[in-house]
Amino acid sequence: MDKEQKSLMVQKVDKTLLNAIYFCRDANKLFDLARHYGRFHWFNLTDTWSNIDLENYIYDLIAPKLPAFLPAESRSTITHVLSEGYDTGGHTPLCTGLIKAQKEHGDDVELIITRSATQSVINELRNARVPIKSTPATGVAQMLQLAQAFMQSKAVVLHINPDDIIACLATMIAERAGIQCYFVNHANIHFSYGPSQCSAVLEITASSWLSSQKYRQPKAQSFLGIPASNIDVEALRKSEIPEIGLNDPYFISVGTPLKYRFGSSNVFLEFIEFLCGKMKQKLMLIGTGDHPALANLSADARENLIAKGIVPRQQTLALMANAKAYIDSFPECGGTSVVNAMKLGLPIFGFRQSEGMYGEDFLAESFDQLCQKIKDFSSQGYDPELLETRRNFIATELSIQACCNRLNKTIDGEMCPVPYDFDPDKIDLDYYHKKWVETDDLFIPPVVQINKPS
Repeated sequence: MDKEQKSLMVQKVDKTLLNAIYFCRDANKLFDLARHYGRFHWFNLTDTWSNIDLENYIYDLIAPKLPAFLPAESRSTITHVLSEGYDTGGHTPLCTGLIKAQKEHGDDVELIITRSATQSVINELRNARVPIKSTPATGVAQMLQLAQAFMQSKAVVLHINPDDIIACLATMIAERAGIQCYFVNHANIHFSYGPSQCSAVLEITASSWLSSQKYRQPKAQSFLGIPASNIDVEALRKSEIPEIGLNDPYFISVGTPLKYRFGSSNVFLEFIEFLCGKMKQKLMLIGTGDHPALANLSADARENLIAKGIVPRQQTLALMANAKAYIDSFPECGGTSVVNAMKLGLPIFGFRQSEGMYGEDFLAESFDQLCQKIKDFSSQGYDPELLETRRNFIATELSIQACCNRLNKTIDGEMCPVPYDFDPDKIDLDYYHKKWVETDDLFIPPVVQINKPS
């Protein structure tokens, strides 16, 4: 399938889903079709970043049949809304970390889960005495439950999946009733419902800030950031974990097969071949497991690669704390692990498009430059002053408490700027879309009966 065929297929699926939505008059079926539409553009990294007209169309269609929603007279609760909570990735700890920090500060907080969360996520918040609610209903009933819950809230903070049209519609009801809602912009490289309907978009990086301005018509923007985990570095380095008994120092990288683009890109595999095969360095790769793509590595590379599947968060942090350097995932990159690596004082190496994160001076401009930086590090070490500068910045500006303070300021009406310098000219907002176009990857929702071209 060439680029032109892929573009035509995207247009065809988009049109098919929109036609089905516009002809549908059953609200529950309509919501499900809209979910598939959102997931199609989200999973595929298309050049459709939002569809405000669609959100407004669906709302206008259901509005005449909505009951009256009146905010409670006394409202003190900050309601966080999470579609799904996982034991991996940076999305969930950003949400839970903020909630716990607000709770410790004495704020009245609660969490509503619209779909599901792992038991460990639920236990973590219960141990912090955070009230947790779920919405077991689906479709219209779930939207009404959410909207009614929002009527009791001082403010609503959305950590929702990009395809969560029901939470988006409940937000639209709340905003029209005078309840201010805030969208945490995890969707900095792809489509999402919701940002434009909220009182403000809470941005996690400079690139998310720029993408909102370009594609989403935000009412307002405020910088939140990606908070580092609460880390006791010395305790982590003393953790009794079998892998820490490795005889050789090791590099470490944390990510999923999706972030390394196994199956559609060989660039990280080439790096493993360089680091583990040519340089004979140990690399611990957390999150990929024994992925089939790794089978084609040379014998030397496989011997020096330690590929692990899902590892609990605290154990991951301990393994990072005892590593000699961190390798940022690529082609897709950035996130919580990079911030944690800076807080741990680890040298960091990467090769990718700028995400507008703090401290991106570690990025190599080419694959060859990345390899040279690794060679230089092996022979000369890393600048300790630079590591200390990064660590201090994370402690003051990207700690959980610092991010929580910015969230509370935003809720109180003060929009926070990005607290570091960045170069917009180095941030290509369409980078991931262009990379996706070059692949054969194309997710077609099961409700769409279209054959892919060969």
